[in-house]
Amino acid sequence: MSRIVRTAAATALALSGLWLGTAPAGAASLPSCTRAVADMGVFVPGTAGGSVDCVLGVGNQGEAVDVLQSAMHYCYGENIAADGVFGPATKSALRRVQSTAGVYPDGVYGPQTRNAMLFLGHSGGGCQQY
Repeated sequence: MSRIVRTAAATALALSGLWLGTAPAGAASLPSCTRAVADMGVFVPGTAGGSVDCVLGVGNQGEAVDVLQSAMHYCYGENIAADGVFGPATKSALRRVQSTAGVYPDGVYGPQTRNAMLFLGHSGGGCQQY
């Protein structure tokens, strides 16, 4: 009997989108962020084509990661290096920032995190929301 209850609960969670460990809808189809993009007065992670609809996670490297790390350091006081490598320290810092910003703290950067967090302004305006 308990196996039936567990299966029903898992099915309900999966269908509701609350299943922990799943990516937000559509995130799997987004490209990786590779560059810094100046948009809406701030520097945000983006793609080579200029889109800001992209994702970052452990294993990513480059300019986009550097922009994210810099924002977390300067806007949220996270003690991480802006070295352009998305490793365990960056994931942990991002989870803390996501919690502060009211986003599910999965440690993956995507559109929901972008829309909730602060980034460095490109006109010397300090930290601003996208």
